[in-house]
Amino acid sequence: MSGPMAHYVYTADDATAYSARIPVWEANFSNHAATLTQTPVAATTQANLPTGIRRRKRYYRLTATGVEGSITVLNVASNLWTSPVGTPVLVPLFNAAIAGADNATLRGRTGERTKAV
Repeated sequence: MSGPMAHYVYTADDATAYSARIPVWEANFSNHAATLTQTPVAATTQANLPTGIRRRKRYYRLTATGVEGSITVLNVASNLWTSPVGTPVLVPLFNAAIAGADNATLRGRTGERTKAV
């Protein structure tokens, strides 16, 4: 899923701050009660994320259809990263009104990976 994009601060596992371009809905990803958040910060002077770094991801599964997706987690200190599997979340669906209740659950996670380029 895409949409409007923006640059946000992505804190790498070595605590270096980079600028990562992600969809705005991913940066503002939450649950319906707004207790699960990433607390995104707009990137200003940070260098772009190096090519060899693969971002950390958190996976979700839509309750109604079983479709799975992933989002970028900007910081490991985020409760989005630390929330347990099965936590309900609100995922905006393409070309549909925003659901009035949580419509997905969190699944597993993939940590940051680095490869030599």
